[in-house]
Amino acid sequence: MTLFLQVCAPAVRSYAQTEQGSMQQGTLRGQITSPAGQPLPGMTVRLDQTTYGSVTDAQGYYQLANVPTGTYTLAVSGVGYQVARHEVVVISRRTTELSLQLSNHTGQLSAVTISTAQRASFTNVNKIAVPVRDLPLTTSAVSARTIEQRGIDDLGEAMKNTTGVRANNTYGGFQHFTVRGFSNFVLLVDGVRDERHNISTSAPSTNLANIERIEVLKGPASVLFGHSALGGIINLVRKRPTKEQKADFSASYGSFNTRRMRVGAGGALSKTLSYRVDVGLSETEGYRQSGVNTNNIYLALEYAPTVRDNFYFTVGANKDRYDTDTGIPMLEGGKVAPGMNVNTRYNDPADFLKNTRYDFQLRYTHQFNNALTLSDQLSYSDDNIDYFSTEELSFNAAMDSLTRTSPLYFNHLTKPLQNQLELTYTAHTGKIEHKLLVGYALSILDRKTYNGNIFGPALNATVAVQQPVLNQGNLDYYRTQYRATDETVHGIYVQEWLNFSEKLKALVGVRYDIFRGTYYTDKVDREAHVTERGAKTNIPAAALTYRGGLVYQPTERWSVYGSYATYFKPSRRVAPNGETFDPEDGYQAEVGSRLESGNRWLITASMYYMRKNNQVEGLPGGVYRRIGSAESKGYEVEAQGSPLAGLDLNAGYTYTAAVYRPFTGGHVNAVAGNTVVLAPKHMANLWANYQLQRCVLRGFSFGMGINYMSDTYANSANTYVLPAYTVLDAALGYQIGHVGLRLNVNNLANERYFSNVIITNQFYPGATRNYLVTLKYSL
Repeated sequence: MTLFLQVCAPAVRSYAQTEQGSMQQGTLRGQITSPAGQPLPGMTVRLDQTTYGSVTDAQGYYQLANVPTGTYTLAVSGVGYQVARHEVVVISRRTTELSLQLSNHTGQLSAVTISTAQRASFTNVNKIAVPVRDLPLTTSAVSARTIEQRGIDDLGEAMKNTTGVRANNTYGGFQHFTVRGFSNFVLLVDGVRDERHNISTSAPSTNLANIERIEVLKGPASVLFGHSALGGIINLVRKRPTKEQKADFSASYGSFNTRRMRVGAGGALSKTLSYRVDVGLSETEGYRQSGVNTNNIYLALEYAPTVRDNFYFTVGANKDRYDTDTGIPMLEGGKVAPGMNVNTRYNDPADFLKNTRYDFQLRYTHQFNNALTLSDQLSYSDDNIDYFSTEELSFNAAMDSLTRTSPLYFNHLTKPLQNQLELTYTAHTGKIEHKLLVGYALSILDRKTYNGNIFGPALNATVAVQQPVLNQGNLDYYRTQYRATDETVHGIYVQEWLNFSEKLKALVGVRYDIFRGTYYTDKVDREAHVTERGAKTNIPAAALTYRGGLVYQPTERWSVYGSYATYFKPSRRVAPNGETFDPEDGYQAEVGSRLESGNRWLITASMYYMRKNNQVEGLPGGVYRRIGSAESKGYEVEAQGSPLAGLDLNAGYTYTAAVYRPFTGGHVNAVAGNTVVLAPKHMANLWANYQLQRCVLRGFSFGMGINYMSDTYANSANTYVLPAYTVLDAALGYQIGHVGLRLNVNNLANERYFSNVIITNQFYPGATRNYLVTLKYSL
């Protein structure tokens, strides 16, 4: 350690200076566009007080290579535009992206997109080209660099780096999330809804090989994305084509016989056509022998025949398999039964969860002029979830054996067709700038869920708690029926952003949705031919949702905002007696503040109150129970960015008080005052990664992460609780040229804890200490 300080301390003391001696080099690139987003060719791009400069190409792109690390002022100039400047930090052996949208009348920046690591434009979730600092919204992002630094391959693990979001992985592969205390969220892929999560509250998600970043928009977002978005939006942004040729390859090996391989490449095929392709293969035997095998491939093509037209086409496919996990049955209060080994998985060896998915997206954008743009995004997916697993474990009287009491088979075949047609218009009324968005969304959902009878000598088998024999004989199934879900949703929406002055902005929006759902159950034979038609249940719904907010900016880098937004969620549930339920509705009121330092770091803080009405709770055996309203109030603080070159920081804390409310009209709500399921009161996360820059050990990096979760109730009666826990992670890395080597150690202190729960009392133990070694080569 003494030698380390002697070698590196002088360099650390001089680190913040910008002198350009014999320091490391990086690359700066981006795109220069007009106020309406049109590429600007022939613009001069330079770093002030240096010899580094370039001219934008036909698509407005520039690149400055081999720039010494440090802080610079990027200046952009050209005919018809006054000089625009912005501070930028060039990081050793990294590509820093800085895209500027110029104004032809003030010479100031009207939008800045910085993706050095943690900062992102959030265009998909905002739908207008406005900096986040000018919007009354709370957003977070998990960058590709954070995903890489932490060795993450799973969506649930990635979301642990986001403030206010609790990830819950169940049955070995189903992902769902609680955002600000509520489980109502909408998952998007490149801005397109993944309806599986809204129907079943959860769905499998493949590995993250093709993910560039994950965006989170907190609070109701029904105005832009339709029903079910109360807690927020989670948007998976996949990697886009690039003009320059680039490629990367990585291979990993770790605990539980974990193996991964990722390959990606992109570049220009011609002046008008560019591509990106990614392949990800992951396999692990898993903690407690809950194995996972995920395989995906992704292709993106971007075609720009003119400066006004752009076609963007993506296709993705994955074929994944999970060894399901039913968890560990617990005693009341979250206590482990005497003699039980939490490292043992009690599922039948025949259990499985398979997911095969194909998705296609085509987006066309046409820019009529600097003020008017038309876009249309068409998407279709074909998703097959095949599931056969033990679901419930029951103790015998002596508590020395368990009975697999509820094996379940289902096969979800989901085929949603969606289209979003949008028109954006920029105008001025006197000194007020307007950005208007008008859209029409159409969603047509076709889903069939097959169920069946389970048979064989292993049906309802009993296994010993200690040293169990898991294979109790043959277990199989045959189909007997399917439940059809046919839904059509039409949504019309308008959103307007108003720029009153340098200090005052506003955002208002309204949407009207017409929902029509038809549900029925048909009986089938073993070849899946229909033998008896079931009665159809129609559930119509219509809702008007809206939001509004103001942003006040005392200084350019400090903003204060307030907002109010509403939400609704149609009820798809049909009770065994044919009863249907009213749609959920709710709202959020929020105030917050955002402080940023150039493109180095961003701090956000917010306070919120949320209400959800007309809740229904599903109980075992297909029984539904009304549990009325719930409210969630709290605050959160988050810091992201690079306060120093080489240092990546992501930290946050959330306080949430989410409780069920009493019934109105004299009825008694038995759970009134209790804490909402899976809504911890306190959550905290931290990830810091520092790469040495200028000493003889430059290229060496080390990281440290912390995740804290307070007590979390597993049922609305609050009789089962997941105890609080703190997990520490660490990482070491070394980068030399194009080659990088990284070691991740998760759960460094070997904390014994329970991370998730199903069916009230079946808890999932968190993984013990484990490691992952990754070798990466990038061009």
